[in-house]
Amino acid sequence: MVSSGTGGHLWPAKVLADALREEGDEVILLTEGRAIERALLEGSKCPAESIELGRAGVGQMFRLAGAGMRARRLLREKNIQLVISTGGRTSVPVGLAAKSLGIPLILLEQNAVAGRANRLLLPFAQRIYLGLPPRRSLPRAKMTGTPLRREFRAPDKGQARRRLGLRSDLPVLLVTGGSQGADVLNARVPQAVNQLQKPLQVVHLSGQGRDLDVRLRYSRALEAGSKINVLPMAMEMATLYAAADLVLCRGGGCTVAELIAVGRAGIIIPYPHHRDRQQFHNGRVLEGAGAAVVVPQSEFTVERCQQVLEELISDPERLVKMGEAAEALGTGDACRTILADLREVGSLN
Repeated sequence: MVSSGTGGHLWPAKVLADALREEGDEVILLTEGRAIERALLEGSKCPAESIELGRAGVGQMFRLAGAGMRARRLLREKNIQLVISTGGRTSVPVGLAAKSLGIPLILLEQNAVAGRANRLLLPFAQRIYLGLPPRRSLPRAKMTGTPLRREFRAPDKGQARRRLGLRSDLPVLLVTGGSQGADVLNARVPQAVNQLQKPLQVVHLSGQGRDLDVRLRYSRALEAGSKINVLPMAMEMATLYAAADLVLCRGGGCTVAELIAVGRAGIIIPYPHHRDRQQFHNGRVLEGAGAAVVVPQSEFTVERCQQVLEELISDPERLVKMGEAAEALGTGDACRTILADLREVGSLN
């Protein structure tokens, strides 16, 4: 397995790697070796190796060539029979090394628009598994959904709230900007919540080192009776989703897959700086089904945030229907579908 970057790439790789190991296959997980990757994979029983690329910029092509040579050497030394990539920078030299050695290459794409690494590697891949319906048809593609941890499959709201110490009689808003947090959510959501007329419960994932500042920004809401929990990050995301009535988030492929799996209404603020607007198009899949409201970051003012929160939180029946619409987009157990297909096409013994 090869993956790098943030949780959106790494979690599907880890989940699929664990599923392969459970079926008796030997798996090595290749990453770039960054600190965020090590933190996300801490405690994993899957053997891991790293292929460092260095910073983008001048000399990047030489570093990619060097990484490709290291990848070839590693693939030969470990006698790798199949490479599965979930995206990120490291996937490019490893995928090209696999092609040069005649090793089958499989891609996973979590987004409605394929990322640059997957677009580059697609001509060399036997198969690409899709987490969301693609905007454009792709060759050798199969719609499977995104591999998620088992705990996302049957969330129980009451049990999750008891576990988190949350009340059953107040709505719960989960705010998450992904594994590294999001400055725009950290800045504007607390201000909007401070202006709401009725109290609610908020669980806000701020990103490492930002939790104290964000907690202070909710001061007026706390005084008005809202219950606010600000955490730098959380590993038990399924519990947080299960406890929530509404999730305010970015639109990464994994985040959208999680909303679908647990059946929760969403307010999606897409990251605006991807060239292909991946998160916007991911969010539109949910919005088109009636499961989410997409607000471009350029329009995500404090006033707009307050307006959308008030409209949705004041309408519990609408939130339930939005959650049901999200759940209806589900495709079943992605891991099981992918493994069955890999064995059917002969990529796995």
